[in-house]
Amino acid sequence: MVEQDVAAIDVNMGCPKEFSIKGGMGAALLKMPDKIQEILTTLVQGVAIPVTCKIRILPELEETLELCRMIERCGVKAIAVHGRLKEERPQHKNHEDVIREVSRTLSIPVIANGGSDTIRCRQDVERFWKRCGAASALVARAAMWNMSIFREEGTLDLEEVMSQYVKLAIEYDNEYHNTKYCLQQMLHEQLETERGKKLQSAMCAEQIFALYGMDEHYREFQKEILRRSSRENEACTFTVIEGKDGPVISLPAKFIRQHYPHQTSPKVVLFDYCRDKRLPRPIYSTECHCTSKKFFATVDVDGQKYSSSLGEGRKHYAEQSAAIVCLTKLGVADGRHEKKSP
Repeated sequence: MVEQDVAAIDVNMGCPKEFSIKGGMGAALLKMPDKIQEILTTLVQGVAIPVTCKIRILPELEETLELCRMIERCGVKAIAVHGRLKEERPQHKNHEDVIREVSRTLSIPVIANGGSDTIRCRQDVERFWKRCGAASALVARAAMWNMSIFREEGTLDLEEVMSQYVKLAIEYDNEYHNTKYCLQQMLHEQLETERGKKLQSAMCAEQIFALYGMDEHYREFQKEILRRSSRENEACTFTVIEGKDGPVISLPAKFIRQHYPHQTSPKVVLFDYCRDKRLPRPIYSTECHCTSKKFFATVDVDGQKYSSSLGEGRKHYAEQSAAIVCLTKLGVADGRHEKKSP
């Protein structure tokens, strides 16, 4: 289904999180070699793109090596090995000696993982995978702490990285919770500072950007998004697409919370409209796009379905966007602040 949209498929058999283990996913698969073989063989035989996988080590070295040999026989193109047991966490030692033995045993590329505590720059990444005798390295936490560790010219100061990140988050209208999470990762050793505590208590995007002196830039950019959205809505024509349950009227529309009074939203306006017209209440259905992780909603009003062609980062925002499309088609004001004359 996604084969044409990606360069490769990686099966993560190393996630130790509780939700993965309880669901029989991630590192839970390490105790199910037959299931691993079935999954990987089916993928390798069923797709034309490379298949890789990631594992954690097992309690005994020979167990780990036997698992890796079986995975290699499945036809995967590479294997990433995190040098910790399923029960171990970052504070525990990363067993580079086990990764080194796996690298010596297999003929396919081995990707070393779990060395973030030793990585602060690009040269550290290279040193890590060479210590493990691996073909390359997979880096997660260290890259979240400072994403410039991969620069050949050297790692940038964290303040500069955060400043650039915040600017991009504003200009790409990044989802607020994701922006907050990424900045918390960057401040991982400074979360108890005054700024760290303010970041953790921030309840909206503007509060976050104010900590970096960019709240005014954020407000101006949001105004530009509104102007651009208004121009696009005026220029766009409605399209009718064939949905699973009949035709859907579509328009590119985006919901921006700041553009509406506190007690008003397109969903509220649409609900009131249906009540006043003695129509059944609107019915919403929402799907999450598996690749972009964006939500797309459809609203059914009196048997006709409406949807925005623009995805949203939150489920309820997607429903608001669908309501905007419906209200626009009906010629009803959607409740946003009235534009003031210059």
